[in-house]
Order: sequence, then C-alpha cells, then structure tokens
Amino acid sequence: MATASYDSRPHSSNMYKDGKKRNIFVRLLMWLFPCKGDGAFEVMRKLCFLIALGCLIYFGGSVVIDLGNDLYQEWKITQKIKDWDNGVINLSEDEVRRVLEREPEILPDYMEWFNMNPDLVGHIRLPDLSAPGTFTIDYPVVQSYDNEHYLETAFDGSYSKGGSILADWRNRFEHGELSGNTILYGHNMTTGNYFTMLTRYYSTADDLSFYKRHPVVTFNTIYEKSEWKVFAVVLFNTQEQYGEVYNYNFPEFRDKDDFNTFILDIMDRSVIFTDVDLTYGDHILTLSTCYYPFTKKVDTRCAVFARKVREGESPIVNTDKAKYNPNVYQFEEQRRRIGNTWYGRTWDTSYLLSYESGE
Repeated sequence: MATASYDSRPHSSNMYKDGKKRNIFVRLLMWLFPCKGDGAFEVMRKLCFLIALGCLIYFGGSVVIDLGNDLYQEWKITQKIKDWDNGVINLSEDEVRRVLEREPEILPDYMEWFNMNPDLVGHIRLPDLSAPGTFTIDYPVVQSYDNEHYLETAFDGSYSKGGSILADWRNRFEHGELSGNTILYGHNMTTGNYFTMLTRYYSTADDLSFYKRHPVVTFNTIYEKSEWKVFAVVLFNTQEQYGEVYNYNFPEFRDKDDFNTFILDIMDRSVIFTDVDLTYGDHILTLSTCYYPFTKKVDTRCAVFARKVREGESPIVNTDKAKYNPNVYQFEEQRRRIGNTWYGRTWDTSYLLSYESGE
C-alpha cells in the first residue's frame, strides 16, 4: 500500500502551496500587511511599520509640499523682479509725474519699482566674479515703520514666507543721505534665496573661496549707485545664556571713538581679514541673516560688513591678500563648541586709518 508523503520543510511565505514562487508584488504586500498565519509578533511588527510609514508619508509629504510651494512662490517673485529690473520705464506720463512729485531725485531705473511700492529704498546685488554678469543675490530693498512688516510680505505686497530684503527702520535714506551704518536684513531660506548665500562667507572662511568670488557688494539707493567692499564676517549670539550678545545693528556712530571701537570689535570677531582699509567718515553696510551652525537652540546671526567705495577710489579689491583669522574673539558657547582660545588682538590695526593716525 502506498503511503502518503509530505514535505517536512517549513512552508515559505514566498511560495504558493503548489511550490510555485510568488511574484515580487505579492511578496511585498505580504511583507507589509498582516496575513493569515502570521504570529502575534509578526502582526505587531507589520502594524508598527505601517503606522511609522503613514506618519512619514504624512509629515514628510507636508514638508515636501511646503517646500515646493515656497520654491514656486519665490520663483514667481524672482521672475517679477527680473521683469522689473530691465532699466526700461513702462510708466504713463501721469505715473512718472506722480513718482517725481514724491521723489524728484529718484534714479530712472527705480521709477517703476517705486511706483509699485513706495517703500522702496534701494536695490542690492552680490556679483559673482567667476561668472561676470551673474548675481548671487539680486533684490529690491524696502523699509517700513518697523522691522516686522516685511518679514513675510513680498515686494508686491503678497504673502511670502521669504518676505523681502528690508532696511532697518531707523536708517536714513532721504535725499540720498545715508546712516553711518546701513543695516539690511534678509531670511536664510532652505530654497537658497534671499540672504541664504551670505552664510557662505562664514562657512567657507577657511579657504576664502566664496569671499574671493564676492569681495564687493552693489547696494544702490533710489538716489545713488554705489559699491561696497566686504571687510569682515562675524557670527553673533542673540541669547545671554550662551554668552556675549554684541549690539552690531545700530545705525549711527556718535563720534570717531565710537566708530573706531565698533570697527575694532568687529575685526576682533571676524573670521576673515581683507585688504580693505577703513577710516572715520566711511559708510558701513551690514548684511544680517539667521544662521544656525550650532542648531536652532543657539540662536545666532551671520553678519557681513562692507564699507562704501570712496569717491575716486577703485572698486577692485586685491583678494590675494585676504586671509583666515585663526584667532577669533568668540562668545562663550561658540568657544565651548569650537575650543578656541583668544590670545588678544593680533590683526593689523593699521588698516583702521583713523585709529592709527589719531585723526
């Protein structure tokens, strides 16, 4: 009599009962979802995985969607700015008359922008020497009654997470008169727009590659076109529990000693030294953005400092003389994390002409 035979090997979920192999799609579904015959541990594993996967898709998808929306929104605003920045006045005679009645000394290039938004005070560009004619930063600059309004308001008045490049509300621009220290703020965005690229001055300071491609900033007011030579880059702390909170964003210098003290303090804290000299009476441009090299728990700002090219002075900078500062004066948390010790002022103070000459 024939005896029944059976396969003593354990049945595989990758195989049908007749021994045929399941296709990869079926195997994937069986690996993901609870099936008949699964033990309690296996069911629990699959349920935990599905819950985690659902959370990842939900929250990750939201991040991707938000980022996509931000990118699209900023792309539209950038395209508008490029359309406006063509030097062509597309205004009616009545519109030109109204602009000139309000700002008779305005440059023709900015009439159309001013007609769209009378909060316009200037235009900032960061030229890239490695690619002539291109700009790493290229935005109009606005000023409001406070430093909050344009944080999430685009130049055209629409909502924008990236906001606008804004001048400190205390700065002077009337009739072409500038404050001693003109402070501009811009967001550091994951999209790379606005003032995000300023942090490259700090993060690549050890090889100076970014500085050497961007040693000069173009900042024009609506009355005057000017270039500015970058001379310092500093990381500032904003929370007392992490050490020194240095006040770098004030618009005026009381006198020569006040100016000299400010420049000495900035240069002590700068991660780079350049071939740019300074003297009392120079106009300073401060570009400030959020930057978190120590995570967002330590709220810090990256500030780039430049001084206005003097009348008759060449805007060209000898970047070969720039160097990294190995002896940076740091706030306590920065020093704790990096481990540097300040050995006193070692940079060449003769670059501060009004300090050395005693003018």
